[in-house]
Amino acid sequence: MTSTVTSRLAISLPVVVDFQGTLARGVTQDLDLRSISFWSDCQPTLGTSVSVLFHFGRNIAYLPLTGQVVAVTQDPGETASRFRTDLSLSSLGDAEERILESAFQELETYLRSLDESGEYGRAAAREQLITSNPRSILSVFVTDNPYRLPYRLPVGTSTQPDTIAQQIGSMAMSQSHAKRKTESDPATQLSETPPVHLFSWRMAWQSFGLLAQVLRDLAVRYLPSRLARLLVTPIGFAFIGHPRTLNDVPRKFPFARLLPSRVVERWFRYQWPFVASYITGLTLSNGTPITGAMLISPLTTEQMIRNPRLARQRVLETVQLAEQMGAKIAGLGAFTSIVTRDGRDLEGKVRLGLTTGNPHSAAIAVQNVLHAAALTSLSLPHATAAIVGGAGSVGSACAKMLARLVQHLLIIDIKKDALQTLLAELADQSAAVEGMSKLDRVSEADIVIAATNNPHILLTAKHLKPGAIVIDAAQPKNVAEEIPLQRPDVVVIESAVVQTPDIDVNFPLDLAPGEALGCLSETMILTAMGWEGHYSLGKADPSHAAQVIAAGRALGFRLAPFRNSTGYVTDEHLLRIAHARMT
Repeated sequence: MTSTVTSRLAISLPVVVDFQGTLARGVTQDLDLRSISFWSDCQPTLGTSVSVLFHFGRNIAYLPLTGQVVAVTQDPGETASRFRTDLSLSSLGDAEERILESAFQELETYLRSLDESGEYGRAAAREQLITSNPRSILSVFVTDNPYRLPYRLPVGTSTQPDTIAQQIGSMAMSQSHAKRKTESDPATQLSETPPVHLFSWRMAWQSFGLLAQVLRDLAVRYLPSRLARLLVTPIGFAFIGHPRTLNDVPRKFPFARLLPSRVVERWFRYQWPFVASYITGLTLSNGTPITGAMLISPLTTEQMIRNPRLARQRVLETVQLAEQMGAKIAGLGAFTSIVTRDGRDLEGKVRLGLTTGNPHSAAIAVQNVLHAAALTSLSLPHATAAIVGGAGSVGSACAKMLARLVQHLLIIDIKKDALQTLLAELADQSAAVEGMSKLDRVSEADIVIAATNNPHILLTAKHLKPGAIVIDAAQPKNVAEEIPLQRPDVVVIESAVVQTPDIDVNFPLDLAPGEALGCLSETMILTAMGWEGHYSLGKADPSHAAQVIAAGRALGFRLAPFRNSTGYVTDEHLLRIAHARMT
């Protein structure tokens, strides 16, 4: 096939870059059907394999291509580090080539209009390129993270570019429908609830065994370390969790289903920390296997809010149990981090290293944004993002990462001093950043991240615009469970779930095999790295977020499939979101 594009196009298009978890926004130098050159402040490794996605004006959900970094050159004239990256694209199929060729023709027309028109004409041409031309390229996304994109362009088709996207959608829908006919529906698997257990002698014996275990865990805290480790399996790391509500208690103690809730509430108010499970399958960089433990600080979220002093004491006791079992580092999960002021209240009181998991939680939330944007044709450099709880630990890290990528950033938080401090820190970023304390303008956002420490539902269906990507990164959840059913034109993604191959938490967390929570996976990553001392206390640092993402990818950790209260997000749902935004 002979290209009708007259030359290599020298044009400045915005580029979003993700190399080893480090995110940046750059600009293209030039591009053609075989290669792309762009400038950014990221320095990739020569020979790195990359995925390249062109974001179009409309009609095409996404166009996934592959390539390789063939040259990296630093700009000597810049005070800050700035690098030109040259990519060589892999061979294109006929359909991909037609689409790109048509898009490049649009860009050529646009470039000619700039030469022939004045300032007003240039502005009109740019506006038409962004809003009107169906095959115009709005931006480029380049990443070394190998996303699994389910839609594939038909090879050898003679269909014109305008209708290729419809073919893609039809193929995806028919394939997904056929798959559901022949396989069990993962959404059903995810939402399945365990049956209520009635009393049996087997449950009675199990209960005696659990009583013996919790008495052992109490003794371990007071025995000399050497003797204590004879009673338990020695561990290298620990993850500190807690029951979100009383409904979580039967996950460890099945007989709790038979007890009145007021009895369970009073029991857990006085319960001491205990071992929930042992975490197996993690291997250090030298190949040595290492065991961890999930420990429970036994107060529910509501109990922690009502009595934060008791909650801090329980968390400290749980960390001390981890120390007695031999842990070198412990991760503070969910509300145990919040109630200890992101671990700062424990400094000087424990010997092991602590981490909150907040950097990895923030990084995963933003990685979910990148992936969902890629799958639904959302051009981040032209998008508006809103972060609810944006001045908090996880939210502020998300804000610092997204402020480099999006056009407009709304930061929503009731803590006015922290909000003003964050706005001052983001003053020099490329995004237009605004701060506010109410949810009134969430409906303007293409991307919404919920990351508060508020235990209540904050976001409902009325807050969201068509085509919105909603990331619930809060624990407890801030996004109403009814939204996926009420608003099929938006996609809700429960964040902070990671695929961790060969690792088993051995505890029912409503996750698929080989999956773990993001805050737990940060603890495992640091353990595999051989990290010593505290890692992330206080507000999350974006540099820590990039570091743990890169180290996690080296371990084979990846984003888990999207899911929400109705189960896994399907291919056709993502395509529907793209269409909702296009129309």
